Amino acid sequence: MFHLKKIIICLLILSCLSAKTPLEYTIGITGGYDNNVMRFSTEEFDQAAMDSDLMGGAKTFDSFVYRIGISGDKVLWNSIKKEFSIKGLLNWADYRNNPEREYGSGGLDAIFKWGSYQNIKYSIRHLDSFYLRHYVNRDVSTETQSPCAFTDRNQSIALTHRISKRYWANLGIGYLQRYYDKPFTEFDLNINYVKVKINHKLRKLGNISFQFNRGRAMSQSHFLPDRPSSFNRSYESLEWYCPIKVQKGIPFLNEIGISVRQENRVYAAEDPNDPLHSGRNHVDSKYDLWLKKNLTEHMQVTLSGRYRTRATESAYNWVTDLKSFNQLQFWCKMELDLVYDRY
Repeated sequence: MFHLKKIIICLLILSCLSAKTPLEYTIGITGGYDNNVMRFSTEEFDQAAMDSDLMGGAKTFDSFVYRIGISGDKVLWNSIKKEFSIKGLLNWADYRNNPEREYGSGGLDAIFKWGSYQNIKYSIRHLDSFYLRHYVNRDVSTETQSPCAFTDRNQSIALTHRISKRYWANLGIGYLQRYYDKPFTEFDLNINYVKVKINHKLRKLGNISFQFNRGRAMSQSHFLPDRPSSFNRSYESLEWYCPIKVQKGIPFLNEIGISVRQENRVYAAEDPNDPLHSGRNHVDSKYDLWLKKNLTEHMQVTLSGRYRTRATESAYNWVTDLKSFNQLQFWCKMELDLVYDRY
């Protein structure tokens, strides 16, 4: 929560900066539906029907979701084609049928631009106490359920450069600190990653991109002398992402988009006393579809849907059943673009 307060303070400072440029900001309101908030497997749906502790106080497996967000953008310096700008964003989300799932997030970007599709960007993102579900902390007990939530702080640097008239590329590196609330601190991770993205502008249609991510998550919990657990939760991940946007020649709509994202994760654990992670890997796939319509010059609405599926492989059938799930989400987002210019 401390980092989120710092982001709020930075946004307030941003709105008061004296550069002779307007502050552009966007207010967004989103309503949605999630059919599997806690990512239950098929087997867990049956178990939760008989054991209310698994639900962690929730009455239903699904939930309606409300989100409110605001983002701001201000150019602090410009000269011919060069400029330096700051962007900030804040979001708040509430899952109405799940009392534990209420959280805030925010971020800041500092961008130096020296031409079209040529810039370097530093970003920091903060996700505050994101609740997953109630779990049994097996390092302490084999029965007691406790709420499991984590906080993310993600920092990255990305370079964008034009390759040709219709191609441009993004190259980035990042460091993500994912730290869990007590009593699950043994799952704390420091994650280093790299991203490479190639973009292509389709003539009279839109654009298509392909992104490749490689990450390595390091667990510290199994190192002496101060370790909450002897188990190693480290893993390596390989992810690809392909979005396609159609923005021209569409009747009524302004944009139609589809995307596929797939992550392959392999855990480093080899301890037979840790069957939950030892020899385990999974493929996590997300399929997205969205439709965007500009209602006015400053207002737009976006309808979107996502189908997510995770297929887990393990030497233990109960782990495969436990960690595999399906999820379906629908969203309706309305955004209003505004400008504040006190000059």
